[in-house]
Amino acid sequence: MIQYLLVIFCLMVFPVMTSHAEELINLSTSKFKEALVVKVNTSDIIILEDGQRIKLLGIESFGPPPVPKVTYDQKGHPIEDKEVEPTIPLEEQAIAFAQNLLEGKKVKLEFDVDSRDEKGYKTAYVYLPDGKMANVEILRQGFVRMKIRPPNVKHEDLFKLAYQEARKEQRGFLSY
Repeated sequence: MIQYLLVIFCLMVFPVMTSHAEELINLSTSKFKEALVVKVNTSDIIILEDGQRIKLLGIESFGPPPVPKVTYDQKGHPIEDKEVEPTIPLEEQAIAFAQNLLEGKKVKLEFDVDSRDEKGYKTAYVYLPDGKMANVEILRQGFVRMKIRPPNVKHEDLFKLAYQEARKEQRGFLSY
């Protein structure tokens, strides 16, 4: 009797297992997804035409630009330091570079093992129309930190080379 139940169970479960296996095969063969980038939120997060937020794999932003500290005189007027030459903070430069690189461009997204990060963002490697990976290009300029998180290590070597180049050339945040 137990043998018959086992056979019936296997016949019921096998088709379900087969359909899941086919889905996994289809996911692995559909390597890239095309999308239009409508906005760069930070130097490592983009927003697609469909509203999805994508975190670029392998890199991490240094954060939003700092808010300049303003001091006031006794009458409440801001005191301007005339000796300081205005500079653009590196965080603003990083966002501007990413915007110029990505906004309004049709890109290809490549997903790795984990499709979401610890904050719940969907993650991807983002390829520009010319075939270059945006993640690597932003890192190569020294505008982001390298952040490789297993199991998403598919392009780890590319990221290490880009980081070493930025460090050697003292670009971006690696300039000091």
